[in-house]
Amino acid sequence: LESASKPLIGGPYLRSKTAPQAVSALLPIFLARGYLKAQLGDPRTTVVEDGSETWIDLRLPVSAGARFNLSSVEWTGNTVLASKQLEALLHLKMNDPVDAIQLARDLETIEKLYGTKGYLYARVYPSSTLDDIQHSVSYELNVIEGDLYRMGDLLLHGLDAEATKKMTAQWQMKKGAPYDNSYLSRFFSLIYRDVGLGVSYQVIPKQSVNSEDKTVSVALQFLPKS
Repeated sequence: LESASKPLIGGPYLRSKTAPQAVSALLPIFLARGYLKAQLGDPRTTVVEDGSETWIDLRLPVSAGARFNLSSVEWTGNTVLASKQLEALLHLKMNDPVDAIQLARDLETIEKLYGTKGYLYARVYPSSTLDDIQHSVSYELNVIEGDLYRMGDLLLHGLDAEATKKMTAQWQMKKGAPYDNSYLSRFFSLIYRDVGLGVSYQVIPKQSVNSEDKTVSVALQFLPKS
């Protein structure tokens, strides 16, 4: 808590700004350790030096509450990916304190996985049920998979006909295939090979999503570097 509070020290104090900053810095520390009902009260200030500059001490009342352990996880709404496959991406462990911050990161990872399968707008919405007697929490993770998007057109600009042909041949995500939204970055970092370009190019990529026919077209603009 002291380490997370350091950025607040020495700066100008404005109640309307400092209080939310303190909550955003400190509350995750409790949530990451299973204190799902932790609360921070209104800050209390005491003037400790009042000269050319005024310095204050800031006290933050903390109510950690009970520590909650995981009792169950239930998946709903997922049809494309099996529950076991999704659950393998969670760091939650049964009967252990719940790390709510890590859970949020894990759900983002799952949403990104869906994006590689063509489900660009898949989202996972968690809801929790707390048992205050047993100090346990059960989660229902509702997956809204959304529509499947497919690869549309690949458009290359700025290359000659021969280089365009070679570059197009290297692009492995063919038209009509489920669109992998991680492929574009991997194409240049792992897959792209020299096609005999005589000069160095800056490549400006653009992805265009068509919500009507559920396709994503990719345009690559090649600009010679000066």
